[in-house]
Amino acid sequence: MIKSDFSISEEDVQNFRDHGFLKLKKIFSDELVRHMKKLSTSEVTPPSDNYGLGFSKLKYDVGNDDPIILDLMGDSMFSAIMAKLTEQQLFFTQGLGFELEKNKSTGFPWHVGTQSFGFQRRHDAGYTIWTPLCDIVAEGQRGGMKYVSKQLLSGEFVYEHINLLPGYMKSEAESGRDLTYEDFSVLKNSLLNSPQMTSLLDHYAVEDSFEPGDALIFDKYVLHRSVQLGEGPISSRLAYALRFSSIDARYDKGRVEALAYPRIAFNYDAGSEFNDKVASQDGEQVYASPYFDGTREARTLDVADAPQNV
Repeated sequence: MIKSDFSISEEDVQNFRDHGFLKLKKIFSDELVRHMKKLSTSEVTPPSDNYGLGFSKLKYDVGNDDPIILDLMGDSMFSAIMAKLTEQQLFFTQGLGFELEKNKSTGFPWHVGTQSFGFQRRHDAGYTIWTPLCDIVAEGQRGGMKYVSKQLLSGEFVYEHINLLPGYMKSEAESGRDLTYEDFSVLKNSLLNSPQMTSLLDHYAVEDSFEPGDALIFDKYVLHRSVQLGEGPISSRLAYALRFSSIDARYDKGRVEALAYPRIAFNYDAGSEFNDKVASQDGEQVYASPYFDGTREARTLDVADAPQNV
């Protein structure tokens, strides 16, 4: 699953805790990368609505119950590394596939995972491992991501901002204003993606190069955006992402309902019913939800059997 010689240093751990992200050099085996590529290639499709229009293809819930992806969660070394980095017991929630087309797709602008972690309370822990499935050359064709250290600016405030939008827009609609998706998009994105703010974030952002087998882990408060795939030998860039949540996370029904409003009003379907299905009662432990019956153990990163020296 992961390469036998992969390890992390105490400096890596401290950097992750300080900045919220860490490049994991050559963590995944060639076999796992090939499987991720096969899985993503077979499942990702062009976006069918306003969500994800910056991608040529995008799909949530890719490999959620795939046996090989679940085997990764049972890899004791992988569990040990995740536990050391996050100091949390985690479980795998869902997979996602993204494709950028050369010289065309723009991907997502600056954002945090308000949709992917929309089922849980704002302060509950959440993490992503993003794995590009081809070479990413930051000084060449590009096509990777940019991300900003939490020491400079944490994206936690974006979750608060997103929670304000539905109530405001409902009030505006009830007062007679004819709202469109563009109105929603401006309210949602302008906080981070005005020309001035984009320039500011780009100035401080990190953009790494990647080879197949490399990955990036980042927590849910790290501001990040896609980088367009430019001119070069690769016609499209495919990437696969794994989402993880703390087993202590609690269901936030209010946040789920808030996220549902633009989906209904503006054809803004994120392509996943995960947030609606994963639980139903406000405050219930997400990990204990019947949604995971049958796969709960396989999704759980077992810290009890994880080696201590990683």
